[in-house]
Amino acid sequence: MMRALVLAAGSATRLRPLSPDLPKPLAPVANRPVLAWVLDHLDTAGVTEIGVIVPAGALSLYQRVLGGRTPAGTPIAWLGEPQPVGSAGALRDQRAFIGQGPVLVVPADIICPVDLRGMIAHHAAHRRPVTVAASWRDPRVWDGDILVPSPGHTACYLFKPGPAAPSRLGSTGTWLIEAALLDRISPAGFVDLSSRTLPALSPSEVGLFDAGEVYLRDVGTVATLLRGNLDAVQQVTGAPLSPTRPGTRVMVEPGAFIEEGAAVNGPVLIGAGALVRSGARVLGPAVIGAGAVLGVHCQVERALVLPGALVAPGQKVSGEVVGDGATAVRALLDHAPVNHAQQRS
Repeated sequence: MMRALVLAAGSATRLRPLSPDLPKPLAPVANRPVLAWVLDHLDTAGVTEIGVIVPAGALSLYQRVLGGRTPAGTPIAWLGEPQPVGSAGALRDQRAFIGQGPVLVVPADIICPVDLRGMIAHHAAHRRPVTVAASWRDPRVWDGDILVPSPGHTACYLFKPGPAAPSRLGSTGTWLIEAALLDRISPAGFVDLSSRTLPALSPSEVGLFDAGEVYLRDVGTVATLLRGNLDAVQQVTGAPLSPTRPGTRVMVEPGAFIEEGAAVNGPVLIGAGALVRSGARVLGPAVIGAGAVLGVHCQVERALVLPGALVAPGQKVSGEVVGDGATAVRALLDHAPVNHAQQRS
């Protein structure tokens, strides 16, 4: 039986100006917090409990938005982090939750449907201190961590080597970590897993799980948040919505209303309680957040309208994210039930 940990306590500086009012793990992708999609994916691994590490001051917000169990019924333990200690520091400080391990560790801002059961079986067969799921990436555009394969399903872990990387295998940010590795993390202070702990390991200690050419979208910036939403509504393979609504061009959630005279050309997702006024035009791909209002004769194209946002009458929006973080959080709380997968039609 295995537990999982989600790293969700980052400062979200890359998501400004939406943050800090909108915590990055609650940023909406296809009208659900990205963290909700991450929790759904962890349910496919058959874990017994999921711990989510969040800033201590935000515990109640996360609990109100996402509750105490996943849609599949897996218990969620909300673990408050009093001050930033880095990804490795967070694991070190949650030793009591991890127990004897191993523990499955994922970030809260990356959507990547790695075969988790396959990864767990691979780790059990080879039993390295850490197993890293890697996928094939184009080194000309990939700016993340790289794994250089070694014999015996092992690898050398490189922190963001850039375009000159000696391998095309990029880390997906999905790790299986043995509890014994935590003893090698500095007992205090800020320690990062990717830049410090993993590169310090010898290749024989880093297990490599090849996840193939799996979909991967880091939604940690405003630009990538937009791309993640457009991926979803276009039902790109591996993105949210792709297995659930094949071929659907206009998806309208409960309570949304499109007035007579409005034009909606898919692919478009319109969130619960949203209002599209007469004369408004929505040209997909686009995602309209829960409780958002599109004013008369406005035009929205290739855009993400955040929950609760207002597109003013006559306003033209193209290729951007509309709304502010504080309003989005209030709308998420108002429409929290739509964040659970089993309640989506």
